[in-house]
Amino acid sequence: MSLPKPKLSFAQIINMNVGFFGIQYSFGLQQSAVNPIYDFLGASPDEIPLLNLAGPVTGLLIQPIIGALSDKTWHPKFGRRKPYFFIGAILCSICLFFFPFSSALWMAAGLLWILDVGNNTAMEPYRAFIADKLNDEQRPTGFQTQSFFTGLGQTLANVSLFVFPLLIIGRTGAIPNWVFASFFLGAVCSIGTIWWSMHTTPEIPPSHEEIEEIRKKNQGQPHLVFQFFISILTSVVAYAMMIILFIPSLFYKSLFRRVLHAVKSNSTTRILFAQNIEIMEAILEMPTVMWQLALVYLFQWYALFCYWQNASKSIALSVWETTKTVNNPLYDEAVSWTGLVNGWYNIVTFLSAFILVYFVKKSSAKTVHFTCLLLAAGGFLLFPFIGNKYLLFPAITGFGIGWASMMGIPYLLVVGNIPTERYGVYMGIINMMIVVPMILQTVTFGYVLKNFLGNNSSHAVLFAGVLLLLAALATLLIKAKPTDQEVQLTSSGH
Repeated sequence: MSLPKPKLSFAQIINMNVGFFGIQYSFGLQQSAVNPIYDFLGASPDEIPLLNLAGPVTGLLIQPIIGALSDKTWHPKFGRRKPYFFIGAILCSICLFFFPFSSALWMAAGLLWILDVGNNTAMEPYRAFIADKLNDEQRPTGFQTQSFFTGLGQTLANVSLFVFPLLIIGRTGAIPNWVFASFFLGAVCSIGTIWWSMHTTPEIPPSHEEIEEIRKKNQGQPHLVFQFFISILTSVVAYAMMIILFIPSLFYKSLFRRVLHAVKSNSTTRILFAQNIEIMEAILEMPTVMWQLALVYLFQWYALFCYWQNASKSIALSVWETTKTVNNPLYDEAVSWTGLVNGWYNIVTFLSAFILVYFVKKSSAKTVHFTCLLLAAGGFLLFPFIGNKYLLFPAITGFGIGWASMMGIPYLLVVGNIPTERYGVYMGIINMMIVVPMILQTVTFGYVLKNFLGNNSSHAVLFAGVLLLLAALATLLIKAKPTDQEVQLTSSGH
């Protein structure tokens, strides 16, 4: 039996989540600064989508593996989750420091892959860390604190891209000097904030029974470091087999279980595919609520990629009535304004994160997420019809509130249904639910845009709004186990 979880002060919850600021500052730089560096290094427009595949692909590969490994880790000094987000932070800091020194496109692309490995190594153990540390009552505050730092980190990353060019001039090779400042600051934030959270927040040690279970899982396995690298190599094979077996499994429902049993029965494959076995077993035993969340995420994250890829082009059409090929100066102005608009929704995110905690406690996580998705959908549906650039800010406010919910509330919907000893692997699987729609969108949306949306970016943003409406409706289908707090509210007549 696990040790009881003490109630933490608000300051303690802030301290344990400060490291998320560094992670999200890094993500903010990825979203806003990496593509300009690719441009500086001579990348063609058609190369950009492929160069950005690092994020979803590493998320698909890394996070479930790291989650599974963290479930099987305990060290009296270093803890369970902390070693992973510390190693992830070190990788991020190194890559952020060297990124502006990229002298060739291949170097920048390679560093982005390593950077995403670092971010993904840190991300999911951090989610599990919150689930480990906080009880039902405090988890809304814990996860929404991460939403707060998501908005704050990405906002400040974008602000640095506006402020530093005004203060720092000149170029080093093909890269402007202000880029160096933004990335150096990101390197410091990444390792510094993670160190602060590790220093201020001890992990709850596993019970004797949990430690014995960890030992049992690691028995006969190589060191965790070797397990990681072996799992990366074998995951490609595992995912290929899942794709091949998917259609036959629809007709022969026990196929996956039989294949899994065969892999486990062989001593060699049991070692080579150890983490993949953990992940597959977790998927096969996944609570129904997580399958329901997967449907929400399918619509939600496909929609977000549609918006991010088309926002600046949509604004150029609706406000400046131009395209990149028609009037480059006006289009550049539209792109710059899009940065301000996107910066605003991140500000709304960190301003509204804790307000959502209040509403979760007064109603339910499902109701709050449904409402926030409706607000986000409304913002996207209005977006292409706005001709005044200043009115874009109130429209995108709805998405800012929705983004605050997307970064924290879904975890509340499922965490009560997940076995505590599997927090890591299931948090990694939740991320798979995020990156699969991203990859699907990357592969399919070009065809959709060309054949159904008339190659019109404004139509793409409208399409994103419709998908968010579908995500909101799918949220209503979620039947999560009520938290202790929700049970108390119901029994008291609220």
